[in-house]
Amino acid sequence: MQDSIEIKISNTAYTPFILSAFNQIQACLFQTNLAPLKEALDILLNNVIKHAYEKSYEIDLRVHFHIFSCEIRIDVEDAGLPFDFTPYLSQTLDQKYQEHTGLYRIYELVDSLVYHDLAKEGKCLSLTQEFNLCYDLKNESVSLPKYQKVDVLKNLKVRTFLIGDGDGIAKLIYKNYNFSYYKDIFYIPHKVREANLDKSVTSIVAYYHKDLIGHFALLKSQDSNIAEIGVACVDPRFKRMGIMNLMFDTLIQTAKDEGLAAIYGEALTMHPFSQKANLRHKMIESAISLGIVPSSMEIEKSIKTAQKSGAMIAYLLFKPFNRVLNLPNLYKNEILKVYKRAKLEVSMISPQKEIRQELSISINTMLNSGTIIINSSFKHCDFLRVFEPLRHEQVDMIFADINLHHIKDINSIINELNKLGFFYSGLLFEYYKNEDYLRLQYINSLKIDIREVICYSDDANEMMRFIQKDYQKVSISSLKTS
Repeated sequence: MQDSIEIKISNTAYTPFILSAFNQIQACLFQTNLAPLKEALDILLNNVIKHAYEKSYEIDLRVHFHIFSCEIRIDVEDAGLPFDFTPYLSQTLDQKYQEHTGLYRIYELVDSLVYHDLAKEGKCLSLTQEFNLCYDLKNESVSLPKYQKVDVLKNLKVRTFLIGDGDGIAKLIYKNYNFSYYKDIFYIPHKVREANLDKSVTSIVAYYHKDLIGHFALLKSQDSNIAEIGVACVDPRFKRMGIMNLMFDTLIQTAKDEGLAAIYGEALTMHPFSQKANLRHKMIESAISLGIVPSSMEIEKSIKTAQKSGAMIAYLLFKPFNRVLNLPNLYKNEILKVYKRAKLEVSMISPQKEIRQELSISINTMLNSGTIIINSSFKHCDFLRVFEPLRHEQVDMIFADINLHHIKDINSIINELNKLGFFYSGLLFEYYKNEDYLRLQYINSLKIDIREVICYSDDANEMMRFIQKDYQKVSISSLKTS
């Protein structure tokens, strides 16, 4: 169920009308306390009017009220002055943003605050508040119990997958992502079961009494002794109770018990929540890969983006060892920053031989991306032979993963790739054959916007600035050589 109401305002005198309309909508709902949402809306309207418009007669706002079965979302759209929202999602608050502290108050009032870039139509800030009770499709109230955190945690059981969990996992994924989640095997109970039985996936589940209310998974790599963490979600009725953190702790211990060398996560750059969770569990941010989250992706059926989002890649190493590598001069300092954060020492040596003479490709049809794996020096014509078909396949992103252990003339390879338009992405720990790789990336689609990346930590923001600078430099260079 969704009902939608749109109100346009063109003067500050109309802002009380918006709040009055909110009161009318609230009166039609059986919710007991939406006062925090009203306060958040008031703060948001005042901030938009103050900072998006220099003159009152220029004001042009659109306020959309979307009423769903289990939540209300309010979108405030404006076509005023451009506004950089990313500082409000960062680890530390820059001094110049102190005057906007009202926006930080909003985080305490609602379940989510999300920024959307509407390109030429302006921008949008969305407030979402979950209901205490839900409505069914016939618009009748459904009495649902209000769960108490103390009781839920007391009766919560977190464990690894058992036969019979597949159906509950599939239903939980649907509740959180509708049918937009790109790892679609998790919608099919018997495929979830098969993946857990053949150990390509290890699911961690959380049960409250007989209800499966949480899921987190290890997705094993076929090329190395590591696993990606993902497919993480909690039943919307049980959010903000610490259930995800409890599953994360179990996930880490399970990975250790299974003898994995490392785990890594691809946290969305649409919002900072998954990035914060990775940092809380002492993961090391090492790369930002653009354009690998589909534009069709929805989170809790409300958070979405018109363009393909990227991922912040972070690692947790269980069996750290010091490296002997051949690092390219251009990216050496940036790579060493990551190793320093991981507390790993690096000795640099030029390899005597290249042990794997291969230049291979892989295509991820779900993400519409291609990867060229480089383990040795190559001739220009040989690289073009694998690169050009990927470009003409119209994949959105092309990645070049470069071995840091065995390539003699790595500086020449970097120079060659830069000329073709590849720029820095970051470091991948033990990604293929338990060895480290430098990832470069190439944008092959207009669906990718390098500016639409939200970084939470200071380290990630510094990395993103380096990526943007490298992208600008490489873009100019590739234009000159084309």
